[in-house]
Amino acid sequence: MLSRTKRGLGILLSSIMIFSGCSTANTPSATKSDKPADNQAAVAQEKPSVRIGWQKSGYPSPFAFSASGPGGYLHSSFLFDTLTWKDDKGVIPWLAKSWKQSDDGLSYTFELEQGVKWHDGVAFTADDVVFTFDYYKKNPFPWTGDITQIESVKKTGDTTVVFKLKNKYAPFLSDLVGIMPIIPKHIWEKVDKPIAYRDPSALVGTGPFTMKEYDEKSGQYLFAANENYFKGKVNVKDVAYLDVQNKILSLQKNEITAGTTLNYPEVEQLQKEGFDVMKNNQTGSAVRVVFNLEHPQLKDKRLRQALAYALDRSEMAKKIVGGEPLVGSAGVIPPDSSWYNKDVLKYDYNTAKADELMDQLGYAKNASGVREALKLNMMVSSTSKEAQMMQEMLKKVGITLNIQQVDTATFTAAMGENKYDMAITGHIGLSGDPDFLRLWFLGSASNAFAARGKSFTNAEFQKLAEAQLQELDPDKRKAEVNQMQAILSDELPTLVLYHRPFYLLYKKSDFNGWFNTFGGIADGIPLWDNKAAFIDGRK
Repeated sequence: MLSRTKRGLGILLSSIMIFSGCSTANTPSATKSDKPADNQAAVAQEKPSVRIGWQKSGYPSPFAFSASGPGGYLHSSFLFDTLTWKDDKGVIPWLAKSWKQSDDGLSYTFELEQGVKWHDGVAFTADDVVFTFDYYKKNPFPWTGDITQIESVKKTGDTTVVFKLKNKYAPFLSDLVGIMPIIPKHIWEKVDKPIAYRDPSALVGTGPFTMKEYDEKSGQYLFAANENYFKGKVNVKDVAYLDVQNKILSLQKNEITAGTTLNYPEVEQLQKEGFDVMKNNQTGSAVRVVFNLEHPQLKDKRLRQALAYALDRSEMAKKIVGGEPLVGSAGVIPPDSSWYNKDVLKYDYNTAKADELMDQLGYAKNASGVREALKLNMMVSSTSKEAQMMQEMLKKVGITLNIQQVDTATFTAAMGENKYDMAITGHIGLSGDPDFLRLWFLGSASNAFAARGKSFTNAEFQKLAEAQLQELDPDKRKAEVNQMQAILSDELPTLVLYHRPFYLLYKKSDFNGWFNTFGGIADGIPLWDNKAAFIDGRK
């Protein structure tokens, strides 16, 4: 069956039909109505239900969702709001309707929206904002958001709060208050174990949706529209996330109305069948090789560079995902980002250069063309076409590569303990603020696959990483981020194989409000599950 839990999928699909009334997959998206008030119930029935293919992502409270991928954060964001958010233009007001930055860049004063209600009807106040950030200091938020930058949060009026920072913090609006959800004081002040808290009140937020159904076993979700949402009318009846194994087949069978893929042949197939396609603008995703910089051989950057020259990454990307994927940037930031440094080292496919570097290192070939002293292991957490292709490509320059497939728990443990040679992992979030480079390589990222093992101990890189964080002049900061990319491209603590384009498959007749978020949702998530897509007017 399409779902890992057949019964759970059936129950949730049945629930959708009940909650959606007479709506069908072919109902056009609703617009603001000028019909009389007594007809509003009938108008509501015309709103579509959106069904998205996904996998289980944990309990959607701000403390219990899964941080192993973006789904958990995105699901939780449907229920909980932040002070700022993003749309197709960039950072926009959300729970805060305006803000002012002090001349010294060390404080921000936020004027909050008025008349906002929590899902249980209690009024949202400045006290909730103050409480939220105090609570996060004791109970860490599982996604990104560097709360250590905050000195204090104080209420200065019924609708005004002031954040004082320890240092200037360039991505404050997007990567801190734009990521960390505000929680209700009247609920969470009584909770001392937030990760384990499963009372229905744990899902009470101010967001555009409420939690209608949640199947913990299968990880399937049904979010119902919040009819009293302060940002505007929610233009769908509900949004469901269904745990499907084959999104393409589920789309063809009309079991879901939207799904994402990385596979371009699947895009071509469904386009022929009448589906619409949206490609993410700013790629924001990467598949990369992580090198253990304490490995006796890989600690020499010349070997890492030789490996980069030995890999035909363009051919790899074309064969694995098709279409026109971007070859990986050695500076990590994708070439279609406004933060990209076009002058980073490129490492075009060049086996002669790879051979030259390895000869310099003393790894001579025997009569069979094998460098007997150079046998490396590649750790993967699932079947990896990338690793298989690397194995064949490296064989051409005399390197023996052994692929070690382990389970996810073993993978993350080995990364954390530096017990590996090389590892392949994937990431999203590269289209957001470039401070992710500091978080990744100075060991501060929350993602288990990003900041494992020892920090990248390049003194100049660390100095630049801290400097760009506090640089509020965009041009000066861009120059510092360029230098960080240049160092990464030379030292190669990691090698991005290719940047993955995501594709949204859907039909405009089902729902046509999707858009690309500028810089990616929150900390650069390059997907379309932006709650703002479901709000009329997006004021």
